[in-house]
Amino acid sequence: MTHRTLLFFSSLIAFFSMVLLPPCMAMPPLDPSTFPGAPDYTQPEAWLAKPKALTAPVDVFFVYPTVLFNDTDWVLDPSRPDMRAAAQSTVDTQAVVFEGQANIYAPMYRQMNLAGLGLSDANAAPLQKMVHTDVWRALSHYLKYENKGRPFFLAGHSQGSMILADLILEHWGTTGAENQLIAALLIGWSLTPADLTTNPEVRMCERPDQTGCVISYNTMESGRQSVAPTLKADALAVNPLSWTMDGAFVAAEKNLGSVFFDSNAKPTAYPHFTSAQIINGGLIVQPDNVDLVTVKGGHFPEGVYHAFDYSLFYMNLKTNIAERIEAYRP
Repeated sequence: MTHRTLLFFSSLIAFFSMVLLPPCMAMPPLDPSTFPGAPDYTQPEAWLAKPKALTAPVDVFFVYPTVLFNDTDWVLDPSRPDMRAAAQSTVDTQAVVFEGQANIYAPMYRQMNLAGLGLSDANAAPLQKMVHTDVWRALSHYLKYENKGRPFFLAGHSQGSMILADLILEHWGTTGAENQLIAALLIGWSLTPADLTTNPEVRMCERPDQTGCVISYNTMESGRQSVAPTLKADALAVNPLSWTMDGAFVAAEKNLGSVFFDSNAKPTAYPHFTSAQIINGGLIVQPDNVDLVTVKGGHFPEGVYHAFDYSLFYMNLKTNIAERIEAYRP
């Protein structure tokens, strides 16, 4: 984990401890010796999604967001069916935006519980090392043994985007696969100008046909930037209705369709559901029906629509994925 992310992680610790973690939540003592074994990415069971046969000329490597919220397990166990199912649900509702356009590779990794954000830096260090090591091993395996020279996307959400952001800031420029990157969708996390100065190989996307760049944004209603826990100070953002980084208001008419999924991952589309505007680093939205983006008993403050970062702009994301594939030139 980079030094800048460690500092931001410290601020998240304070935020989640005071606001989001229930007072009654009593986790067992953290003991790294009890962590589940590391996934073996040469084995099929280490992957939530991995194509049996290639159906597209490009790939996506997807890292799932936080799905572990219980008060008994510090670490997601890749061998447990219930935890696999929770992770699979994000493939079915987020990574599915790539379906039909890219071969989906989604590794299991030993994710840390949201409660890890309530630990001190020292106590959280083993968890942070574990999640970064797992995903880096998975990505390295994918690039060496699975990719075979195809163009690819990186994509994640929340904790998944945090891990991918740290890994590309640390390693991009050393993998030999940099010119194969179509784009990195690091949605639900933040990069800042200071982050980008640490690695000039990493740059933000500033137009809809740009490749080799990063797309990042965090959705919320107006005035909620200060309480959005994944929004860093000085965060950079890309507006998914214009694919630019300016502060122009983009009307809901440009929204091709927000897509929301029921408990069986059945989608329902709502065209022109929200406008979008970048203000103070946040992507400010005005949902047509706030009930659809409200999670009762959720882990984020009211008016922060983190869980719906993909859903709110689903059809625009899908259309732009096709546009960037068409624009890609090695």
